[in-house]
Amino acid sequence: MATKTCTIDTGEWLYPDSTGVTHLVTNAETFTFELTDGGASAVTWANDINKSLVCTDGSRITIRPQAVGSTNGTGNGNARRAWGPTADAQDGVAIYGLAGEFAASHSSNNITQFWKAISVLADDVDTPTAITATFEDQFGNRFTWTTITVA
Repeated sequence: MATKTCTIDTGEWLYPDSTGVTHLVTNAETFTFELTDGGASAVTWANDINKSLVCTDGSRITIRPQAVGSTNGTGNGNARRAWGPTADAQDGVAIYGLAGEFAASHSSNNITQFWKAISVLADDVDTPTAITATFEDQFGNRFTWTTITVA
């Protein structure tokens, strides 16, 4: 397992809250995820939980815990779900329809949004330095990370 830090630069993440109102993440905000390399076809990523990022309008996005297998839709568990590429062969390839998701909420209403990766492009699945990805929530909102930096 390795902890990876993602840095959001200016304009790289425009986050829609559950009502579709968008909020721009402030330059140099960071969050982390845990990368587990279980072999050539068993790589998982899981966002660290309870991390918040500030937006340029002063609002906050909070990455939330969620119970694995929760069916009540509240995201009130104490776990996190894996998401992202799952095989070394996916280096530098845009992949679609990935398993997993992560939960987040916006301070405008604190409604938990479950973000599923629609597409992910990582330069290196095992040791990424750049990720471009598009996510969609249960309300039909979408956002894209535009080549965020990973260290």
